Amino acid sequence: MDRYPPIADHGLIGDLQTAALVSSHGVIDWFAAPRFDSPSVFAALLDHDGGGFFLLAPERSEGTWRQLYYPDTAVLVTRFMSPDGVGE
Repeated sequence: MDRYPPIADHGLIGDLQTAALVSSHGVIDWFAAPRFDSPSVFAALLDHDGGGFFLLAPERSEGTWRQLYYPDTAVLVTRFMSPDGVGE
C-alpha cells in the first residue's frame, strides 16, 4: 500500500451529508461523519501513521486493482483481480 497515494488515485463516495475518499487499492483514506465539517474518522490521507484508514482487499497483495464509476452514475466500483479470483 502506497503511504500517500496521489489525490487523483481516489474516488469519492458519499450521501450528500458527508463523503469518503477511496484509493484505487480499496483504502478509505479520508472520512468524516456524520457531516462534512465533523471530525474525521479516517485521515490517513493526511497522516498515514496516526490518521487511521479502512482497507477492504485480498489477503495477498499480488494482482491488479481497477477503479471506475459505473457508467452514467455516481456508483464507485473498485475491482481486485488476483490469482485466486476477482472481487468488487
